[in-house]
Amino acid sequence: MNHRIRVLLLTVSAALVSYIIVGGALGRSDTSSTPSNDQTYRDLGVYSEVLSRINSQYVTEPNLQKVTDGAIRGLLEALDPYSTYFTPDEFKAYLAHPEPGPAGVGIFLSKRYGYAPVVSVLPGSPADKAGIKPGDLIDRVNETATRELSVTQLERMLAGDPGSQVTLWVVRESRGEPQKLVLDRVAIGHVPVVAKMLDDQAGYLRVAALDAGTAAEISAKLKELSSQGASKIVLDLRNCAGGSVDEAVKTASLFIDKGLIAYTVGQRSPRQDLDAKPEGAVCHLPLAVLINRSTAGAPEIIADAVLGNQRGDVVGGQSFGVGVVEKVIPVGDGSGLLLAVAKYYSPDGKAIQDNGVKPDVMYPSPDQPGAEEVQPDQYGTKEDQQLQKAIEVLKQKSEPAKAA
Repeated sequence: MNHRIRVLLLTVSAALVSYIIVGGALGRSDTSSTPSNDQTYRDLGVYSEVLSRINSQYVTEPNLQKVTDGAIRGLLEALDPYSTYFTPDEFKAYLAHPEPGPAGVGIFLSKRYGYAPVVSVLPGSPADKAGIKPGDLIDRVNETATRELSVTQLERMLAGDPGSQVTLWVVRESRGEPQKLVLDRVAIGHVPVVAKMLDDQAGYLRVAALDAGTAAEISAKLKELSSQGASKIVLDLRNCAGGSVDEAVKTASLFIDKGLIAYTVGQRSPRQDLDAKPEGAVCHLPLAVLINRSTAGAPEIIADAVLGNQRGDVVGGQSFGVGVVEKVIPVGDGSGLLLAVAKYYSPDGKAIQDNGVKPDVMYPSPDQPGAEEVQPDQYGTKEDQQLQKAIEVLKQKSEPAKAA
């Protein structure tokens, strides 16, 4: 076996060892499932033999670098959708510009079973205008199959300079064949918080994105609603994905004056508590939070905090489940890893990444087979049945108990 193959084997073996080591870092507490050292070495031996057989007996001379890169990416994807392997050139580019951008198409993606589902679409974005919906699958980005890419790599491919274009092949729920869409990248601006008074003195707040400054905007809107006579608040986080954890904690602290909002912990990452830290007046009005399958990431922290602190009700469908802490780890040959080293947990100890947020009031409920989820263009209207359900729940809790 020549020197180059030995180097490749050592690289992959190191990745396999990393896979074994970081298993617990992603929240696995069952040590009985952790392979023994003997089993680990046997697995490494099997991989080395497979690579050697490929090199000596494959139908054509293989590109071992490509095989190795693919194997490492496969290892990481088996852990979670967000851990990423960067080649030396990719890692150098990532370190120079960790944030994708400055323009994008307004899609929040994840990876499940090798596919790249659309979790949420930002209102008014190029993706929204092109008709892309949550639940659609992105099959290819600029001729590259999404199954070969992590979520981080997909986000970086979707982003670019304002005015540039990106080509997507989208599999819609109603069609089997991918549809080609060419989207213009635009600088994604802040989506304002919508606030209005509804019937029954209910104040309604619609949050489409948790950008920097969103919590302060929500605080100002809460004061406006209070001055207009709001006696209860509905916070709408449906189709809200991604955003800033700091903004999530600040937003939760607008309704929770003290207590645990969330915490992070991993195998090698000590527990870190995110406590409520109100920066001003706290709203104590009865509260209901609306979520759905397209609620993902930072907004899930808010909903879980409301449930965990018994501050209000969460109404809707179970959220998507996104919540990991990532760490940049250089590898000796100039490549690097973006590895999930901890998870976000709710106050009651449930990992958001594994469980999402389950509402205490499911709507539509399992016994409503004919009920359909409300469409985004109906949010905040009288046709918004999920909203009406939340108002009903708040109204029942605010009414005095009747004597028997």
